[in-house]
Amino acid sequence: MPRAVVLELAGEKHPRYLGRYAHGLFFALLRELDPDLSEALHAAPRKPFTLTPLPAGENRLFLRFATLDDGLFTRFLLGLVEKAPTGLPLGDTDFRLTRVLADPRGHPLAGAHRWEELRDREGLREATLCFLTPTVFITSKAEGRTRYTPLPDPRLILFSLLDKWQAHSPFPYTPKEEGALRAIFELDTEIKAFRNLRFHRVWAGKASFPGFTGEVTLRLWQEAWEARLALGRLAALAFYSGVGAKTPFGMGLALARP
Repeated sequence: MPRAVVLELAGEKHPRYLGRYAHGLFFALLRELDPDLSEALHAAPRKPFTLTPLPAGENRLFLRFATLDDGLFTRFLLGLVEKAPTGLPLGDTDFRLTRVLADPRGHPLAGAHRWEELRDREGLREATLCFLTPTVFITSKAEGRTRYTPLPDPRLILFSLLDKWQAHSPFPYTPKEEGALRAIFELDTEIKAFRNLRFHRVWAGKASFPGFTGEVTLRLWQEAWEARLALGRLAALAFYSGVGAKTPFGMGLALARP
């Protein structure tokens, strides 16, 4: 069951590398509870979670944790509650946990949906995605070098979401269905509109990466109903899965506009 919670933290200052330190805190908590799971998750090519630090004032910080795995969600919150009384270290600053916001009434970036609800979403011909944190895609690894593309290419956006759906959903598409969708997303999808696009460079892990933020409307020209259903599902999934690379470090936070 995809879930997202927002943790409200209080501390004396914001560390510079928030995404890196939040990522380290997550694995430190998980390692204390389940070392084998921590090691397996660290090695997994597609992580079933995102972590997004969101500064909220001089002494406050929101840390959003979203996961596509119920078991991981429970373990993380258990570790968090056990560790919270002694302080949660982010870099050289200890933060106090002041609130856990698990409902959109408490914070608009919190919530939960059953996989069946995502699967049964209404089909869409157009989908507007708002990218709240810098988003980037890994597009090639020629000769051992990785290329990062910070552009809202419809194919890259939808391929990323389809990869996440196939990796984590209990209702994956068959290989034939997946191939057909990829062909449609590559040939019959375009940007209808965009607003407030901005370029950024942010630290994620041990290096800095380029990324874009802003709002993008994707239009599907294909008439096939299954393609429209897929667009609706993947747009809804973005709220929990994130889009693109480095989402466990705070990049790629996105949500669909109504």
